[in-house]
Amino acid sequence: MSIPSIPLHSRTPSPDVWRWMGAFIGLVLATYPIVAADRLYLDDIWRSMYGEPGWTSNARPLADIVMLALNQGSRVVELAPLPLWLGLAGVATMLVALRQAFVEFSDGHAWLAMSLLVLQPFFLQNLSYQFDALPMALAVSCAGLALAVGMRASPGKGIVLSAIGLFASLCFYQAAVSVYFVLLAFHALLSLTTNGTLQWRRHVGLLATGAVTLLGYKLISGWWLAGGYSLSHSQMAAPAALPMHIVDNTLTFWRYAARTLAGAPWWGLSATVLIALTGLTLGALRPSQAKRPLAWPWRLLIMLIILLLLPLGALGIMAALEDPLWRPRTFIGFGALCAGSLFCAVATCEYYGWRRLGVSMLVLVLGGATVIAYAYGNAQSSQKSFEESVSRQLVDDLRRLEAEGALVVFGTLPLSTSADNTVHAFPVLKELVGSYLDNDYWWGYQNLYRLGLPQRYEFNGDQALRDAFADHCTTLEPLLKRGWYTLYQWQDAIFVSLDGNCRRDTSDS
Repeated sequence: MSIPSIPLHSRTPSPDVWRWMGAFIGLVLATYPIVAADRLYLDDIWRSMYGEPGWTSNARPLADIVMLALNQGSRVVELAPLPLWLGLAGVATMLVALRQAFVEFSDGHAWLAMSLLVLQPFFLQNLSYQFDALPMALAVSCAGLALAVGMRASPGKGIVLSAIGLFASLCFYQAAVSVYFVLLAFHALLSLTTNGTLQWRRHVGLLATGAVTLLGYKLISGWWLAGGYSLSHSQMAAPAALPMHIVDNTLTFWRYAARTLAGAPWWGLSATVLIALTGLTLGALRPSQAKRPLAWPWRLLIMLIILLLLPLGALGIMAALEDPLWRPRTFIGFGALCAGSLFCAVATCEYYGWRRLGVSMLVLVLGGATVIAYAYGNAQSSQKSFEESVSRQLVDDLRRLEAEGALVVFGTLPLSTSADNTVHAFPVLKELVGSYLDNDYWWGYQNLYRLGLPQRYEFNGDQALRDAFADHCTTLEPLLKRGWYTLYQWQDAIFVSLDGNCRRDTSDS
């Protein structure tokens, strides 16, 4: 009996499979130093010690479900780099889907610009987590896929699937919802400048779907929220103050971004935005594929409204909170703005026949983002080596002391020489590479416990006690002197002074 032959073309992967493989491999290589640094980040320390997930109390139940399923049990353990790589696989899937959604505006290489959704300075913190990297990457992936499926599927089916994807994104990590709205705005802009009009039914439908889904999540999330931290960072500003509150927070963010991205990153972003705006303006004046275009004043007016609203996407829903969590990991919308701007800039170059210029822009921008990621990963590795060396010596000294009670770390261990050079070269990394050995930083104590600090030493963050020590430490006899710290015993507490002069301006604490 003969075996039927399989047509040759069925054995060849589709172009989208090759695109997915290329995107995934590229993301893995771009984030390799972060994996190599192997540094526990913030609440990773707690989870590595106790194995407790706890994301549901932050209204992120899907993060709990996915991580507990991955760990095959009720506790989470260190599986790095598996969570990050699985997250990047989800991101690669989203990138290919977004290419299909935006292919009508560019069938070249412009879709690669969407990798800036995660390969951007503020998202590096998210990629650093050994436990949380997967939920955060899945949040971005679901938001991007929600937009992509809404554009590709039939209107009715697209709205349903978009709502599901967006709700899932919110249940993974709320800040990623900005990706959906920002990319929707860019799709509307490109439709306006290519066809001379919006895809009214689809664009307005998806905008309404996003708003309703966001409102529904806000109502339901109250069932999950628990703890003072989560509750304080989820309260909306008063309705009367909301418009100016959003504007103030947005302006604060852009001043912060200009300061921390000083130098090449900021100038690169500015040049990209300028080219993108030029292309969009020219397209709005003379749409390339117009059939039934709006009158040009209406086209320009709609474009202007969308452009004025776009900067709000940097913070997204965070800007409406009374006390937003001001951390780089929440600025996911900034990556969407960068990705959309770069896509428009490259698409403009392709349309006018400047394909080499477009490819050069992709190489420069994505290459620059990769350089920052490598600098960050290596700085993390250097800081970890230095800090753990000092911390292990400190733990060993404290174990030898026959003391118990309050432990006060006074001052902050500096950055390693390599990490310090890096943050001077890239100011944005100063927000990301910090020292854990710091009394102002509760995680530093947890790291000491992780390294073997006896439980008889208790965390103490009493500012009054620290101020009193600052006034008296020069008159106290040290218990022990080391190169980076000095131990004192005073008022039934053990003080670890990291300040060479044992005195600092406590108003900065």
